[in-house]
Amino acid sequence: MNNRRTFGSEQPPALLHLFEPPDGYVGSFGWLCGYSADAFFLNAAAERFTRRTQRRRAAEGEVALGLILDPGSPRVSIVDAPGVLHLPLPQSGLFRLIHAKIALLGFRPLGGDGWRLRLLVSTGNWTRETLEESLDLACQVDVASDELGRVEVGQRLVDLTAGSGFLAELRDQVDTAPLEAASRLTREAIASFDRWRARVAADAPTDVRPRFIDSRTQALLPQIVERIAPARRNYLAMGSGFYEGGVGSGVPQVPAQVIAALDEAGLLAPKLDVNLFVNPDGCQAVAGATTAIADAGWSVRRPGQGPFHRTRTLHAKFLFGAQDDRRSPRCRQAWLYLGSGNLTHPGLLRAGPAGGNLEAGIVLSPEGLTWEEDMGGVPVKSALPITWDEDTLLEAESVTPGGEMPDRSELYRNAPVSHLIWTPAPDETGRLTPPNERDLTFEVLNPSGAVCAQDGRSVLWPGPCPPEVTVKWTAGGHAYTERVPVIDEHGRVGATPLAPVALDEVWSLLSDFPNPPADDADETEVDDGSEGDRNGSSGASRRSTALPAGEYPIRQVMGLIERIAARQTDLHPADWTAWCVRLGQTLELVGADAEVEAFRALGLDPFSALRAEPFRPDFARDAASPEGQLYEDTLARVATAWQVAGLATFEA
Repeated sequence: MNNRRTFGSEQPPALLHLFEPPDGYVGSFGWLCGYSADAFFLNAAAERFTRRTQRRRAAEGEVALGLILDPGSPRVSIVDAPGVLHLPLPQSGLFRLIHAKIALLGFRPLGGDGWRLRLLVSTGNWTRETLEESLDLACQVDVASDELGRVEVGQRLVDLTAGSGFLAELRDQVDTAPLEAASRLTREAIASFDRWRARVAADAPTDVRPRFIDSRTQALLPQIVERIAPARRNYLAMGSGFYEGGVGSGVPQVPAQVIAALDEAGLLAPKLDVNLFVNPDGCQAVAGATTAIADAGWSVRRPGQGPFHRTRTLHAKFLFGAQDDRRSPRCRQAWLYLGSGNLTHPGLLRAGPAGGNLEAGIVLSPEGLTWEEDMGGVPVKSALPITWDEDTLLEAESVTPGGEMPDRSELYRNAPVSHLIWTPAPDETGRLTPPNERDLTFEVLNPSGAVCAQDGRSVLWPGPCPPEVTVKWTAGGHAYTERVPVIDEHGRVGATPLAPVALDEVWSLLSDFPNPPADDADETEVDDGSEGDRNGSSGASRRSTALPAGEYPIRQVMGLIERIAARQTDLHPADWTAWCVRLGQTLELVGADAEVEAFRALGLDPFSALRAEPFRPDFARDAASPEGQLYEDTLARVATAWQVAGLATFEA
């Protein structure tokens, strides 16, 4: 976020929209951490991030988003949210809860150099409830590669570096073996993402304080106070989806300590207007302290609903201060904290190792806010869930404590193996092997729930490659089961079987590269958790740009070869691995087509033409370069699938 720009918006985007790439970019790789998540949100986020439908991502088997959640959150299956890999975080006891909601996303341009990193700091979880039921806040901080070296980008570089370091520490605690065993395309995307992070950190100024804060070593409240510019303000809003419980007649402790800390730092005016925003049906200790709150001069209010027409539940955690001098419509000397920390001791007043949660947030100095509408800026009541309307005041009879914060049990237990590797057999069955061929300390259950037979260090699977399997093991006298992803012979993680492709469909699947194939582009966005092609058969959309029908096999095949050559000689190096993956998988799937069989009878290898230098880009001219070697390996696999390897070469 650039403070020189107007803060907020009268029509704020949904949290999902913050995953959308800038124009001309596509999502490459990113990391998320959170308290909870569900497949509905993550599937929709991955679709926006990658510009790939659920079906396409399931077929490609690439990992675009790594997910780390509190161990009390149930596992999110890569089958339900293709492209998103949930990596279990071991119970360490270092933090009470993993409560931070942070994302770091990497984008690359289509057909060009450069990159863009985006840090998201959210108050909401990565769930459907956040989208449909909650009032939440989020902050977006972007840096592009062509901005490096500019003085004005320094603050954003520092913020991104701080958020990146936070996520990197979490990433070091999970088993990333499935990512290391994934396809070359996924591994290259992760390597590029890490290079971009390193560039940001190297260029970040050392004399600028990050606005991003977390509770790894220090509670959030003192960090918030340190980042507020010196000045006295006469308005303070505090909002939280949850307040600590307990019986008592005094003012709630945490809001009182927030005011005390701000006052001690000289940030509050003597005559102070304090508004406490709560959910009337669940505000814990606030409900029993309305008399003390009124005596302290505070107001308790229901949250403002901003642009929403249907009432939503306050889930945002925020502190907002500003000076209202009645002479200006502007919110002067404004500051804002938003983040994951509720107005509780574990959320705001304790560091993680001292009995607190692992929390994260950001402290901003927003500009462009006005106290009311039609004052030339963004009304603060549109940007934040606050209001001053008389009917929002809550009296004692209007509030109830609601429930306490529920205890969380460990729902996602680490299995003895992070993933299994598939090796196909000629009879359409296969073997499942642990990474590094470790000894089997677990059993694998087949689709009927029976234990699969074992052969040495492999498990015999009775059918085609599954996207994931259930493993069963015993620990401490208890039996446990968990699902783990399977990585197939192509490096696809948790992928669905690849459907056969007809020869006359091939070009339509390649022609729009690096954009998604036509069968994706023609589909309606899936944002309700359902699957399927809403616009009819995908084959029909692919055939709309297919090769002319009715041609002899040799003309069809060589016409396709010419189109491939013309397309790939113009590609940018950054897109080369993705091109080789799409080219190889598409052509391998057409190997059983009747037209290919007819061509094979000619005794010619059509891919010999594609090996010729004029049909290759300069950076992949021969096998001396990694790009050239990847290309030749791709053609070798395709020739084998078509059963033309070793046949006579076809001279173009």
